[in-house]
Amino acid sequence: MTENRRTFIRRSCNTLIFLTAFLAAVHGQNSTIPTPSEFLGINVGADRTLADYKQIASYFTMLSKSSRRLEVEILGATTLGNEMFMAVISSEENLKKKNIYKDIARKLADPRGLSQSEIDDLVHQGKTIVLVTCNIHSTEIAATQMAMEWAHALVTAQDTETRLRLENAILLLIPSINPDGQMMEVEWYRKYLGTPFEGGRMPWLYHPYVGHDNNRDWFMLTQKETKIVNHAVYFDWFPQVWLDEHQMGTTGPRLFVPPYSNPVAANVHPLIWRAVDNIGSTMSWRLEEQNKSGVVYGATFDAYWPGGTKNTGWWKNVTGLLTEAASVRLATPLEVSATDLSGGGKGLMEYRRQTNFPNPWPGGVWRLRDIMDYERIASDALLEVCASHREDFLRSMAVMALDAVKQGKPGEYYKISMNQRDPATASRLAHIIRENGAEVYFSSTDKSFYMATAQPYARFLSELLGTQRYPKIKLSAGSGIIPPYDVTAWSLPLMMGVDVDKVILSNERQALLKPLSENDGPEGTVTTTEASLFAVPHECNDVTRLINDVLKRKGAISVTRTGFTAEGKSFPAGTLLLEPLNDMVALAQKYKLLITGLSTHPAVQSDKLQEVRLGLYKPWVASIDEGWTRWLLEQYNFSFKNIDTKYLKSGKLNNDFDVILLPDISKEIITEGKYKREEGEMKYFQELPPEYSGGIGKEGVKNLTAFVEKGGTLIALASACSFIIDEFNVPVSNVFAKTRTDEFQCPGSLLKIMIDPTHPVTYGMPSATAAFVDGRMAFQTTLPGSELTRRVLAWYPEDAEDILLSGWIQGAEKLQRKAAVVALSYGRGKIVLLGFRVQHRAQTEGTFKLLFNAIQWGGITEDN
Repeated sequence: MTENRRTFIRRSCNTLIFLTAFLAAVHGQNSTIPTPSEFLGINVGADRTLADYKQIASYFTMLSKSSRRLEVEILGATTLGNEMFMAVISSEENLKKKNIYKDIARKLADPRGLSQSEIDDLVHQGKTIVLVTCNIHSTEIAATQMAMEWAHALVTAQDTETRLRLENAILLLIPSINPDGQMMEVEWYRKYLGTPFEGGRMPWLYHPYVGHDNNRDWFMLTQKETKIVNHAVYFDWFPQVWLDEHQMGTTGPRLFVPPYSNPVAANVHPLIWRAVDNIGSTMSWRLEEQNKSGVVYGATFDAYWPGGTKNTGWWKNVTGLLTEAASVRLATPLEVSATDLSGGGKGLMEYRRQTNFPNPWPGGVWRLRDIMDYERIASDALLEVCASHREDFLRSMAVMALDAVKQGKPGEYYKISMNQRDPATASRLAHIIRENGAEVYFSSTDKSFYMATAQPYARFLSELLGTQRYPKIKLSAGSGIIPPYDVTAWSLPLMMGVDVDKVILSNERQALLKPLSENDGPEGTVTTTEASLFAVPHECNDVTRLINDVLKRKGAISVTRTGFTAEGKSFPAGTLLLEPLNDMVALAQKYKLLITGLSTHPAVQSDKLQEVRLGLYKPWVASIDEGWTRWLLEQYNFSFKNIDTKYLKSGKLNNDFDVILLPDISKEIITEGKYKREEGEMKYFQELPPEYSGGIGKEGVKNLTAFVEKGGTLIALASACSFIIDEFNVPVSNVFAKTRTDEFQCPGSLLKIMIDPTHPVTYGMPSATAAFVDGRMAFQTTLPGSELTRRVLAWYPEDAEDILLSGWIQGAEKLQRKAAVVALSYGRGKIVLLGFRVQHRAQTEGTFKLLFNAIQWGGITEDN
C-alpha cells in the first residue's frame, strides 16, 4: 500500500469519526430540547389550555439558547410596554451569515444600478426570506400555540427535507403581533374557565386602542405594533413572502387558503398572484393528503384593499398570503352540527362540494388542536414552496421592482408643498410615505416634498396618492356587482386634506433634492415676542394641540366670531387670540405654527375658550371606534375620562362633565347593551358576566337629556346619532332609517361635503372637503320651534354625480342636499350630530377638526 493510500484512508477514517461524533452530538443536543408541553408543564393544544405570551416568549428564549438554528430578535415595545419578539429560524450556516442575506434581499428589493449578471449572482447566492405573523387579532389565538410546536420541529428535525428547507430559506416567525391582546384574552379566558362565560368575549378591546382594527393600520402606521413590524419588514429584512395567519367564523369552511376571490387590485404586479396561487395550491394539496377536509380557496377574502398586514406588501412587491381557520371559543371546543354549516359569501354561496371546495367538512367537534394542525400543515407547505422555488422568489422581487420603476417617467415627481392650508399635516403625509419604505425627498429651496414616480414602490405611491374606483365585477350577466369585502377608498390626499401634484423636474432641480430626514418639515415662528396679543389662524390641526396645551397651563385664549385684518394680514373667522406666555417661541416651534404678534387688539367679537371636562362613553360591548377616538384625543392633548354604562345611569353628569362624546355605536348598544337584530334574524346574544352587561336604559336616557338641558354638550358620531334622533326631541331625522340595503350602499368611500366655515364647530375648515362614509346616516332637518335652534354645518352636493370622490357608492342620489353635520341648541346646552366618522381610524385628518371643534364649543363662553 502506498503512503498516499495510507494517508487517504487515515484522513477518511478521521473524517468519518468526526462526522459520527458530530452527528451524535447534534442528535444528543436535539433530543434534549424539550417540546413546548414539556417545557411549560402544560398540554399545549389541549382543550381549555392556553399558553400566554410570556410563557411563549420564555419557550422561544430557551430554544435560542439550545439550538443554533434559531435566534430571537426583540423588535420593540408594544403599547403596554411588552417586548415583541421575532424568531429567526434557518440553518446554522445561514444564521452565521444572516447579515449577508439581509443585504442581498435589500439589493433585490431595489436593484436599480445593478447589471443583469449582478442580479443573477445575488439570486444565486440569496435565500428566500419568509415572514409568518400570527395572532394580530387576539381571539385568533391558535397560531401562537402552533408557532411553538413548529419552531421545535424545525430546530430538532434531522430529515433531509427539513434541512433543505432551512438551507434555502430563512423563516421569520412572529408568534404574536399583538402581545398585549394575547395576554388579555388568556387572562380573561382563565378567569371564567368552568363558568357559563367560558370562552366568551371581553367587554373591552383586545388591543388597548384599536381592537380588531389593528389589521387596518398598515399604510397609516399609527400604532406601536404596526410601526415595529413595518420597520422590520421594509427597513431591515425585506422578506419576499409574507403569510399572516388568522381565524374566522365557526360555521363555514375549516380553512381558507389562497388564491383569493375577486376583485383583484389592478395596480399589483401579476407575479404576486401567480406566486400566491402556487403557494396556496400546495397548501391545499398537503392538507388534502393528510385528510384535512373543509379547505376552501377563492371565497370571501379578496385581493383589493391595501390596509392590512401583508396586503400593503402587494404594492411593495411582497408576495402576501392569508389563511383563515374556523374558530373555537379560544380553547373551548365546539360541536358544530351539519345543519349549522353554511356558505352565503363570495365564492361559496352554498355549503356544498364545488371546485374550490372539493371536500366539505361534515360537521362534528372542532378543537383548538384541529386549528393548530391545519395551520401547521399550511405553514410547512409555505416553507416547502419558498425553499424549492428560492431563485424564483428572489428573481421575481427584482423583476417587480424594476417593472415598477418603468411605470414612472424620467423627472416626474409627486409634489407636496408646505404652502397650503395645513403645512404640518402635509408634512405628515410625506413622512408617512417615507415610513412605508418609499423614497421621499425634501427641497429646502421651495419647502416641498418630492416622490419620484419611477421607484420600486411606484405602485404603492400610485395607490395611496391616487383615487379609487371599485371594479364592477359580476358573477354572471345581468347580476349585481360583487360587493366589497372592506372599504373601497384610501386616497391619503383626500383623507388628510392635503394637495398633491405631479410635476416634472429638470436635472438641475433634481440635483438639489435630498433624502427626507426626520426633522424636515414646517418650522413654527413668532413674528415678534413684543406684543400684548397674538393671533393664530385655525386651519392647522395642530392648533388643537396648542389650545389644549395653553388651557392646561391656565393661559388665556379666545376665538374670533368673524374675520379681521391686522398687521397687513387677513385673518378668518375662528382665528385664535392668545395672551402672552413665557415660551411663545417654543410653542410655535413645538406645534409648527405661525404666531403673529399684534400691535393692537383687533375690533372683533371673540369667545373665550375654557378647558372642558370631557367624558368619552365606553360601553361594555367593546367599541373599536371608542378606542380610536380615545387614542386620537390623547394625541391632541385632550384631558378626558372614560365613562361607562353604570356611570351614565348615576344621574351626576353635570357635576363632573361639560361635554359627553358618544362614539360610533348603535342606539341598541347604548340603551340595551346588545347589537341590533333585524327582523327575522336570530335574537340570541351571548351574555357577558352580570357586572358587564346591559345598557343605560330609560334611566340613562333621562340623565343624558337632563345633562344637555342643564347646559352640557352632547356629541354623537355616526350611528350614535340615531340615539339622539330617537330619544331627544330634535327636528332631525335619518333619511336611511327605513332604506333597504339594495337601495343604498357605501361600504367605505370618500364623498364630497360642503361646509359652512363660520360656526365654532367648523372654524378652520375649507368650504368643501372629503368625508369618509361607511354607514347609513344622513340628515333631513326641518324648521325648529322657538325652544331651540338648528344649524346645518355640512351637507352633500345637490347633484349625485358630484358626491363620490373615491371608492364606490350605490344610491348616491339619496344623499343629494342632505345634511352631514348638524348643531343644535337644546335647553341651556348643545348637541352636535356628526353623521360620519370624522376621525375614522385616525386616517381622516381632513375632518378631525369637526370633532375637536365640537368638543371645544362645549367650553366656549362669550367674551363681551
